[in-house]
Amino acid sequence: EKGLEKPFKEFQLHQFCRLSEPKLENLGVSEKIHSVKIENVTYAEKRKYHPKLEVVHEAEIEQMLKLGTTDYCDLTDFIVTIEEELMMLSPVLKQKRTFEDPEMSVELVDNFWAEVTKDGKLQDKAVMSQVYCLCFINSGVECFLTMNDSELQRLSVDYFGKDNDEKLIDISEYHFHKCVKKQEFSKSRIVKFTPVDGCRFELMRFKTPCIVEELPFSLKSLVVVQGAYVELQAFLNMSSSVVASPQIQFCENITIHFPVPAPWVKALWTASLQRQRSLKTKMNRRACLGSTYEIESEPVIQVTIGTAKYEYAYKAVVWKIDRLPDKNSSPDQPHSLSCKLELGSDQEIPRNWNSVATVQFVMPATCVSGAEVKSMGIESDIQPHKHVLQKACYNIQVEIERKLIPVSGEDMDKAGECITQ
Repeated sequence: EKGLEKPFKEFQLHQFCRLSEPKLENLGVSEKIHSVKIENVTYAEKRKYHPKLEVVHEAEIEQMLKLGTTDYCDLTDFIVTIEEELMMLSPVLKQKRTFEDPEMSVELVDNFWAEVTKDGKLQDKAVMSQVYCLCFINSGVECFLTMNDSELQRLSVDYFGKDNDEKLIDISEYHFHKCVKKQEFSKSRIVKFTPVDGCRFELMRFKTPCIVEELPFSLKSLVVVQGAYVELQAFLNMSSSVVASPQIQFCENITIHFPVPAPWVKALWTASLQRQRSLKTKMNRRACLGSTYEIESEPVIQVTIGTAKYEYAYKAVVWKIDRLPDKNSSPDQPHSLSCKLELGSDQEIPRNWNSVATVQFVMPATCVSGAEVKSMGIESDIQPHKHVLQKACYNIQVEIERKLIPVSGEDMDKAGECITQ
């Protein structure tokens, strides 16, 4: 809160801290707030009998602090800052633990950013990879990890064999957790580290040259203006490579934000039982690409898949789809969204409107950077159970095209500025 001289709460970040997934929660009758929790996460080794004995490591989560904001940009900035701070923390030595069933898990997360022009061209591409590690290994044991690093192949010609040149990557701008021996990596390109027991932490992050030429699906978005009527249209098609792929590749948690100019907001709310409610989806599975433009007096949002709703917290129409391709339709089935509004004379498209749709989704078991964990373990002959997971997180900005349809009797070439009478 502005004006406060002291923070309302102060506590020490430590290696067992973790951020929860961001959440949108109700704030009052019609408003919502973005929230995130700072949690203390520890793991307990437990035996389960179903039907045979199995040793599992279960997470025990305790909430330390919950923060909220109505500004989405503030939330994302806060999350990035805390994640960077957690990576730079020095590991704190605790009482040595002995695990009955040693285990080592590594997750490789690719974060891909790009912009798509209204012509469908992919530009300003970038990818950053993060390697997360979770170890249940007796304290003080040194671990190692190697990637398909071209520099490692140069230093040790026989490390990968002779037939893997095309699968190697160039690692740059790398950063490590404090538990990594950085000088050892500079010398041998092998990541050697003493992990924090029973703690999921970010081991390293790095960049690679972007090799992505095609997205899993294309999004075409445009705003059609006809007099006082405006329609937001979006058309979604799976790429030919995904449709033709013999392996099952799918996108999860697809969220598309279409920004809404402030003058349009009134048209996106409906009065119901003396309460204002945001305009929600009306399903229209028969809607298809190339449908004729029809003016309707009642504002309506229609989608062929998922749900759509105006969210004031994002100041955008938010289209959510659980999975693509859809389980209940053909992989090459196109999908669309339509949002029709009747605006007043003071609600035209502002000239400074940010006409860019934001697309976010996840592809499990997918790598867009070309990075691969080639080997990992401990120096001892007795190796722990090893698990390697990977996923790709996409963040795409798609330019929204503007289309003006003149109404009868209106000459667009002679249209001029309005003057006050």
